Amino acid sequence: MTKRRKRGCLIVSGILFVALGYLGLRFGKDAYNLYQGGWLDVGGEKTVVYRGTSMENLKALHTAMMLYHDSEERFPDASGWMDALKPYIGTRELPEAEAMKKFIDPTIQAGNGAFGYAMNDAVAGKYKGDIADPDTTPLLFSSKETGWNAHGDPQALAPDPHRKGGDLVLTVSGTILIDGKPAPPKP
Repeated sequence: MTKRRKRGCLIVSGILFVALGYLGLRFGKDAYNLYQGGWLDVGGEKTVVYRGTSMENLKALHTAMMLYHDSEERFPDASGWMDALKPYIGTRELPEAEAMKKFIDPTIQAGNGAFGYAMNDAVAGKYKGDIADPDTTPLLFSSKETGWNAHGDPQALAPDPHRKGGDLVLTVSGTILIDGKPAPPKP
């Protein structure tokens, strides 16, 4: 290979290197986020990982609870509320194991078998229109009882000590309260 040809190859290689570097810096984070979300399938099955916050999980649980309520015209029995919501919690894009993470309060560090939310016995089996004050009546709440299908009185099961970020209550109307006060809206 002549010197002129080698120099030409080096120039083209340098231009390609710079262009790829620029594209990586410009679009790398977006491409990585798409990959993490399972949108960039690079050989093999999509891997979608769910990483919701406590508030996002409660919103998803409220949606599932309302879907159940619309179907059955009442809230589920408290002793089986998580079992009743399982068919309503998933999506086509989210594998079942990942959808199940919506039942877990990520602020607790109790390990496998710990969920952290409980259902208020006072609303179990009732029609939402029969609840006197849906804006303040707890439906689901942060609980010191962390087992599957935990349920009871929100005051009796309040976490002690309080959870990082505050104890959460999801009201019948879907309002999230943090330590008794409405959660600030997301910016």
